[in-house]
Amino acid sequence: MKKRLICIAISASCSWHSIAQSEQTLERIEVIAPMHSPLDIKMDPKATRQPLPAQDGADLLSSIAGFSLIKKGGASSDPVFRGMAGSRVNIITDGGVALGGCGGRMDPPTAYITPQTYDTLTVIKGPQTVLYGPGNSAATVVFERESERLLEAGVTGFMNTTVGEFGKAILNSDIKIGTKDYFARIAASYSEADDYQDGNGTDIHSAYEKWNIDTQFAYTPDDNSLYSVSLGRGDGEVAYADRMMDGSLFDRTQIAMKLEKSELDGFINRIEANIYFNEIDHIMDNHSLRQFMPNMMMKNPTSSNPDRKTWGAKVMLNSELSQNVSLAYGIDHQQNTHRLRISRDHNTTPVETLPRSETAEFEQTGLFAELEYRIDTNSQWVSGLRIDDWEATDRRQTRSVMMQVIPNPTADLTRNDALISGFTRYQAQSSNDSYYIGIGRTERFPDYWELMGGGRGAVDSPSAFLVDHETTNQLDIGWLGQSKSFTHSVSVFFNRIDNYLLTDNLYQKMDMASKVTRNIDAQTYGFEAESRYNVSKNLSATASINYVRGENRTENIALAQQPPLQIRMAVNYSKEKWQFGSLWRIVQKQHRVAIGQGNIAGQDVSPSHGFGTLALNTSYQHSEDVVFALGVDNIFDKSYAEHLSRSGAMVSGYPQSAKVNEAGRTIWLNMNWKF
Repeated sequence: MKKRLICIAISASCSWHSIAQSEQTLERIEVIAPMHSPLDIKMDPKATRQPLPAQDGADLLSSIAGFSLIKKGGASSDPVFRGMAGSRVNIITDGGVALGGCGGRMDPPTAYITPQTYDTLTVIKGPQTVLYGPGNSAATVVFERESERLLEAGVTGFMNTTVGEFGKAILNSDIKIGTKDYFARIAASYSEADDYQDGNGTDIHSAYEKWNIDTQFAYTPDDNSLYSVSLGRGDGEVAYADRMMDGSLFDRTQIAMKLEKSELDGFINRIEANIYFNEIDHIMDNHSLRQFMPNMMMKNPTSSNPDRKTWGAKVMLNSELSQNVSLAYGIDHQQNTHRLRISRDHNTTPVETLPRSETAEFEQTGLFAELEYRIDTNSQWVSGLRIDDWEATDRRQTRSVMMQVIPNPTADLTRNDALISGFTRYQAQSSNDSYYIGIGRTERFPDYWELMGGGRGAVDSPSAFLVDHETTNQLDIGWLGQSKSFTHSVSVFFNRIDNYLLTDNLYQKMDMASKVTRNIDAQTYGFEAESRYNVSKNLSATASINYVRGENRTENIALAQQPPLQIRMAVNYSKEKWQFGSLWRIVQKQHRVAIGQGNIAGQDVSPSHGFGTLALNTSYQHSEDVVFALGVDNIFDKSYAEHLSRSGAMVSGYPQSAKVNEAGRTIWLNMNWKF
């Protein structure tokens, strides 16, 4: 029934084509994210891209310089920016936050995002904003749907479909219908894939199936007002090659209300307010998507069912204090509850029949303000400050240590922290250049996975729940220059991180290796650079390079889970309705590792070899609104794994690998239609 609903929604977009016309021309295939400023990157998630068009949020982020992925199969990868993962990368969707439930990061926030159902993706590098909540020490990632008032009654829409090797099929549709005063929007998606094969022809346990439906109903009485209600549902199942369980349920429920008023008279000239509720219900088991194989830890078919309910709200005001000074300020609040139930024998006691037990409660309230002083017409000084009050309660009554259940030493313990974050930045623009230099500081509260998933505490601490919060001090410098034929962008960063939260699976405690979350002092530095050269009217070349180096200053060793240097080079040729392109990706070897150490999403497994892959694509502009594209990824069928990929697990019927290998040669066909 759910699949049928999605097919109906997608078919509906086709039926409207005969009565709706658009003057919008589709963009060419994107292989490197376009540059907009040295500080942030904005891109259209609906644009066709190579490699294979994205099926979730992390997949799309991987096309942006500075991002890497911690891979565990065909879906639900964890994004890493500048060597930082987890809550150091703040993920915002339509003003809200959806937190996953799995203690092993089966379902990071990006796993619930279908990129093509959003209108814009913005990445703000470093701790250079305070407007989108706490903790953005590495970057702030914002997926948004536009809610502008319709100019006239009618229908606009988008449809995207992709088919490819290994059973790949993706359908996306986004329809908006209404008048100047009202509109309704429905965005639907369905994606599936079979197990893929790596370059050696080896099957990788990686099949998945996912669907999402999001609706919005809005009242727009004038050009400066918006009142809207949004409802969203989704579900899916994903097979993983890196662990003993798969994800058989990814149930998502989302409700949100939004108010926007602009061009107001008086001290306050703009108001934005939203309130949201997200519920994630997730099941992981060892029997739904694989042949059950008993082991020491799970002798019977086992199911684990975490869920997470998140409530949040935000009010932001804007005021023009003078002709040259503007201020954005407000308050945001978020609280979430995590629960868990486990069936050790699903045949006799299905997990759905068991009661849920609370494991953790989190609550955060923040006050923020961001001021912009316009020095002259071409330069500004921007500064921001936020104060966050955090509270976390450990609701676990017992804990598993060395396959034994023991009382939890921090049961019902509550910890409170008042954290301060801020930045100051000078930026300037001219007709051909823009640049900035900024200093930012972020105090980040430990997330659920660091507090609850980190096992015992290090040294004399009885629990990871008692680790200190993390403080990042970072210098960011960026420049973008352009001429008639060239566009260049460079971003450089350097930071010191006090009490960096390190996940260590091999920490020696009581003469044995233990999994702990512990604090160290660290530093990272690196850069991203991009360049585009228009050789002629029809021919262009684009290149990007990104590099990061991390140091564990406490132990004078490499900081774990740092991606190697990566280069992307693309050539694009267009002639009338045809376009031809190539993408050559080169990744250097990484020998600077700390085995067993890392973050909540992954730990270093081994050094890695470098590799290079080549992808080709072509597209044909059938009409003003319709573009067909054909692509071949990994054209030489190379067998390789990303450095950050997790180690392979024993899965019945599949050979075990040192790391989860990427897909071999993959041919895909895509159609993009905007109307």
